[in-house]
Amino acid sequence: MRGIVILILAAAFLALATVEVVLETDGDSYVRYYEEWESEPQYADDNYGAEPLMYVLYNYYQWGEDSERAYMHFDFSGLDGYDGADLVGAQLVLHAEHGGGGPQRFRAVAEAWDEMTITYNNQPSWGGQLALTEMYAGYNYVDLNTGPLAGWVDAPKTAYGIVIHDTEQVQEYDPSAKIHTRETEYSPELWLTFTGEAVAESSWGEIKAAFE
Repeated sequence: MRGIVILILAAAFLALATVEVVLETDGDSYVRYYEEWESEPQYADDNYGAEPLMYVLYNYYQWGEDSERAYMHFDFSGLDGYDGADLVGAQLVLHAEHGGGGPQRFRAVAEAWDEMTITYNNQPSWGGQLALTEMYAGYNYVDLNTGPLAGWVDAPKTAYGIVIHDTEQVQEYDPSAKIHTRETEYSPELWLTFTGEAVAESSWGEIKAAFE
């Protein structure tokens, strides 16, 4: 009889097993470009990797341009145990001091970069879109396209991170988002949800042992 119970539990566990993995960013920064007509560009070679806030902004003024983009990186190298599992959910959790300036576009980063050396002039290229949403003050839970991130699980060296940029002109001096960095208590996090037999098999031994 106990064997039947174990088999029933095994079937249910294999069907429903999920696990959530939380990754904290191991690198974040923003880049900035500012130019007024008939003057030299400013900030394009400055690095902001040690700052407590990242800014997102795009303004094209009558007299110039101001652009700020936020970058963050997450280490996927410790997820090799989830090979064969299905990535069914991905949320980027950010805490912002300011928002509501219009939708931001979240994209995969396509090249390696470093938190303490990235600038507007040397920033990496981008890949596909992960999300399009508007951020607000407080916690933001951004649902991401899991396709590119599943590729990062399989090939961690290609996990170059996420960039956030504005999709339209804000037409005000404040950034559309001010995001806390890992230099604060509100470090950006990536919540990944896995399901499938690979997840179930990793914990099934513990459940079986409880009935023996």
